[in-house]
This record gives sequence, structure tokens and C-alpha cells, in this order.
Amino acid sequence: MARHRTPSVPRWRFVSKSLPKWLIALALALLFLFFSATVAYSAYKAHRRRPPDQVHLAWIKDPATTMTIVWRTYRDYTPSYVQYRPKGTEAWQEWVGVHRPSGTEGMLHEVTLEDLSPNTEYEYRVKGDYWSVWSDPYTFRTAPAGGASEFDVVYVADTGLVGRKDGLSTGTQQIIDEIAKLNPLLVLGGGDYAYYDGDKRYRPLDRAIDAWFNQMMPVASKAALMPTYGNHEAMLEENIDLWSQRFPTPAGFDHNLNYSFDVGNVHFISLFTIFEEQGVSNGTLKWLEEDIQAAQAAGKRWIIPFTHVSAFAEGKSHPSNLALRAQLGPLLEKYGVKLIVSSHDQAYERTYPLVNVPQSITATSTSKSCYTLEDGVTWLKSSPGGKESNKSGSFSIFQSDTAPPWTAYRNNTMHVFTQLHFTPDQRLQVKTYGLKGDGKPPVVLDAFEYTTGRCGA
Repeated sequence: MARHRTPSVPRWRFVSKSLPKWLIALALALLFLFFSATVAYSAYKAHRRRPPDQVHLAWIKDPATTMTIVWRTYRDYTPSYVQYRPKGTEAWQEWVGVHRPSGTEGMLHEVTLEDLSPNTEYEYRVKGDYWSVWSDPYTFRTAPAGGASEFDVVYVADTGLVGRKDGLSTGTQQIIDEIAKLNPLLVLGGGDYAYYDGDKRYRPLDRAIDAWFNQMMPVASKAALMPTYGNHEAMLEENIDLWSQRFPTPAGFDHNLNYSFDVGNVHFISLFTIFEEQGVSNGTLKWLEEDIQAAQAAGKRWIIPFTHVSAFAEGKSHPSNLALRAQLGPLLEKYGVKLIVSSHDQAYERTYPLVNVPQSITATSTSKSCYTLEDGVTWLKSSPGGKESNKSGSFSIFQSDTAPPWTAYRNNTMHVFTQLHFTPDQRLQVKTYGLKGDGKPPVVLDAFEYTTGRCGA
């Protein structure tokens, strides 16, 4: 007779029936928390190991033999190391710098490479958080040693931040891309960069400044970026100190808001102008005159002031600053300055060479393309560099259909940036490029030159 055997109960069923439901739920919750914490920690490590950003260049010493490099990391105690080498060589050299105080999250670093060779291309990379983290290699070029030489400079202003919710930064990204393609030696920033009062995607202000420097990296990591400041950096919910903390500049006047530097035989002057109707102080005018005198005594052929607010602007958004016109006109004519570049009003305008400013405002030539050292001062307003006007919701509207008699060219339908090309035979060639921001190639809106010889020779 067969024996009856009771089927065995699987052990897991016995255990599951014996455990309270709350204990099973707790175990599952703890398991979920463990995996969540693991994922979060991995994400945190990846976040902290992000490569350094906000890489930008400046000249605070001799542009022919030095380069100052600034960047941001996320750990406060990461050392400020840069490795560099002449392009085409293999061995890296290393230079140590300092932390640069600022309001950014993490730490800003500053290194000034010295004893470089003039007119030479270098590769460099900057130290990130943790020993294994470095940036990708970037390149820069040192300036010519002096005298007449060939190089390009770009002026750009009124950029805004890419992707504004109000849709006004229609040209910003393409402006940056096109300047990067030109690969200039130097970029002059004309002010009004982030427009924080109308774009609060990045808060507080320091994060908006972070975003601006990150979007400028394709340009600023390859060319020295030397600023002037606009009304937005100084007012309108912004803070000029927070901006100037990010930009190394040579020593100058009024807390370095006005400063100058030389590249080859060209003397650049960053002039701080932020008011619609008010001119600069008497102290600033005195500094400016003495600075021009010193540059000419040193044999500099071209004196190029660049500023924000314009003395000649016929747009309705930001009309001409007549007080500034009355101050600068006689001074620039007295010393034979040929070109001053500005922005602020979101339209492009360029005068003929002018004398007797502000009284009779007389053009010395009505040529559209060529001027000599006997001609007067050209006042060029290059704006916007990506961001349209809040006041008009587009580009600045001209005050009249007919341009003033001193106007050589104007355009209020495109975003612009201006290229200054200096030649070995001491010509200054100026081109302004315009684009819509739709990806179509930029066009040359306006072009002219100053020559030390004769036009047509």
C-alpha cells in the first residue's frame, strides 16, 4: 500500500506569509531609497566633475608677450593651473595663477602667461576640479611685437542672452558663431550684455553673468575680450562691480572703468559712457586727453576709442547724446583721431568724416569708401549684436525717413558686428556685417577705409 506524502510548502511562501506587510513595504522603500541615493550620488559626482567653463582671455600686460586666462570651476579649492605650448609642439608647459574673487558659484581662476613669443599661436588647457579633469585644448594668438602689422579686431555690443522668452535675441547665437569663424585677434565688447532686467531666466544676476560668459566661449576662449560697459551693466537691476569682477583689464581711471592698451601700432581706449543725456566727468576728459597724448608720443598710428552710448544716433530708442558729442568732438579732432565706435541704439549708423563738431558738423569728404589722414572723425554706431530693442520690439526706428546730411550709411533691419582690419602698409579697413539670425550667411552692409597715403593710389 502506497504511503501518502504531504506536499512540501516552498520556503519562500512560508516566509512571505510570516512577514508583516508593513515590513515588506519598508524593505522595498529602503531598497528604492538606496538605488535613488546611488543614482543621485553618481549624478552629483558627474556634476562636480564637469569640465571648467566660462573660459575667456584678456590682455592686462603686453599683448605681444602675455595672455591672461580666466575660467570657472565648481570647487572653491581647485588650484589655478594652465598648461600651454606653441601650436604644433608636444610638450606642455605649466603656469600657476590665483583665484579671482567674484560672485559666481564655485571659483573663478586667473592665470597670466608671460614670456610668450610675439605673433605666435599657442594651445592651452585649464585645470578643472579633481586631478584628472582638464578642459579641451583651446588656441590663442599673441599680438604683433609693435609697429605696422596685420590683424583683425571685432566690435560687438547689445548681445542679450540666447533664447530669451520674449523672442528679442533673434541674432545672438549667429552673431557669436560668425565672429568665431572670423577668428579675430581681439574682440571689443561694447556693453549691454545680459539685459538682466528683462530676462530673469538666470537668478541672481551672477548666474546671468555666468550664462553670458558661457555663450561667449566660442569667441572669448580664442581672442582677448576687452570690454566697455553699458547702462545695463551699471544700472537697471545690475551691478557694475559684479561685471568688472569677471573682466581683467589694465589699470586705468575711475576704478578701471576707463582704460587703454596697445596692439601693434594701434591704441585702443575703453571709454565708460552710460547716460542718455549726460556726458563724462571732467576728470574722465582729462584722463582721455592725457592718454591720447601719451599714445601719440609713443608713436601709435591709430587711436581707437570704443564706448557704449553714442554721440551720433538718429534712432528713436536711444537718440544722440548731445552732451557727449560736445565733449568728444573737439577733443578727437584736436588729436587727429579718425574713428570712434559705439552702440546702445539698436540700428547701424556711420557718419562721413566730420570736423567742427558740434557746431557746424562738416563732412570733409562725401566718399562712401575711402578717406585720408586729412579727413575728419568717423562716428560709427554698431548695434545690435543679437538683441532687438525692448522699446520698439524690433530694431530702433529712425526719427525721419531722410538721413541727416552727415550720415554715410545706416540700416535698421539687421543684427551687426564690425570688423577693423589693420594692414602692414598702415591702412585701417572697416567692414560691418549684417545678418537676420536665420542662419543665412552674413552680408557686408558697409565698408570703408582710412589710408596714410592717397585714396585710389
